[in-house]
Amino acid sequence: MKSHNEITDNTKLVLISTGLGHINRGFEISTARWFESLKKHCTSQSPGDGGLKLKLYTGGRYPDATPLWSFPRASLWCKPIKYIPFMSEQHRWEFQYGVEQVSFWSHLNFHLIAWQPDAVWVKDIPLAHLLIASRIMFNLKFKIVLANGGMLKPSTYKDFDLIQQLQPRAYAEALAAGIPPHKMEVLGNCMPQPQELAHADRAEMRRKLDLAPDDRVVVCVAAWNKYHKRIDYLLQEIERLQDPKVKLVLCGAPEVDAQELQQMGRDLLGDRVRWLTVQPQQVSSILQAADVFVLPSLRESFGNVLLEAALCGLPVLTHPHDGADYVIARDFWMTDMSQPGNLAAKLAWMKENPEIVEAERLALQKDVMQRFDEETLAIRFKAMIERAVGKSTPASRPKETTVL
Repeated sequence: MKSHNEITDNTKLVLISTGLGHINRGFEISTARWFESLKKHCTSQSPGDGGLKLKLYTGGRYPDATPLWSFPRASLWCKPIKYIPFMSEQHRWEFQYGVEQVSFWSHLNFHLIAWQPDAVWVKDIPLAHLLIASRIMFNLKFKIVLANGGMLKPSTYKDFDLIQQLQPRAYAEALAAGIPPHKMEVLGNCMPQPQELAHADRAEMRRKLDLAPDDRVVVCVAAWNKYHKRIDYLLQEIERLQDPKVKLVLCGAPEVDAQELQQMGRDLLGDRVRWLTVQPQQVSSILQAADVFVLPSLRESFGNVLLEAALCGLPVLTHPHDGADYVIARDFWMTDMSQPGNLAAKLAWMKENPEIVEAERLALQKDVMQRFDEETLAIRFKAMIERAVGKSTPASRPKETTVL
């Protein structure tokens, strides 16, 4: 049992992202955004003031973070893994990811021993399990908070101290699997409000992307792969439209099957597709230059890009998965993308019904702005961490199933 003096000390929190600084997936971007929001709203200004003492450890360089040595999954050190025979492209990627996690962890331990944090927050499940080993080997006392951003099965995270579920269905699934309510918190990802997102000149951004003023621009922000983000499906659906004025902007990063997808793009769409890898702060400017956002994946635990696109004021099309049900929460924007032709048909309908689309777009933007207020979510995140280390009591059960 902690003494009164210990309880009033500032909570020392570590955020970790092995990929941040090397790659910009949802895991990395959401970690960076939590870090920025917590710095702004919840960090300590003096001892005992109740704020968080915060550190961010990353695999690459990021402002105010401590970069640690590792073998990044996309580095030359891991490149030979791509040529291992009799292994699927997805399994090769997972192997590279594992090498990154283990090499990062070997360096991270020195920092954990030196700083002695109260809590460690992480999204990468391999590293989270390695942190259990760190506690045992080095007699460390920190609590492990896992953010379940990877649609994980409850059996894989049942041993952690607290699980941040990004939406209520994951929470319900974990309850059914026997994980008690006091070990979980439903808290969606953090996102800057529109006034804090970069606002670019739409015409100028279109010129930079070689897009004509009358082009109808479909944008997707996602990793370039087939097995999860289904970029191949999106390319095929745009080709189905048979409209030379429809252009596709794919804003993301290459993964194992990126070269095959780029060749498919050339074969189906010629010069009507753009492949962009940019910094996260540039994404909002690209979104604002587009006419509609599409995310073709069939499974998402949250879908950061859905929220960002909606906050930027874009019409959003998504499959009705758990993440979309929670973030978008409006059936108008959902279509069954497991079936060929459905996305193309919805895009064509939207073009023919601009008044209906505009009214729904405004309602969507207002709704997500109210439900995902940055400061409110940052304060809830701080309370979640304090609960994990024993400085507060669990919230009532109904509050655990809502964002606000």
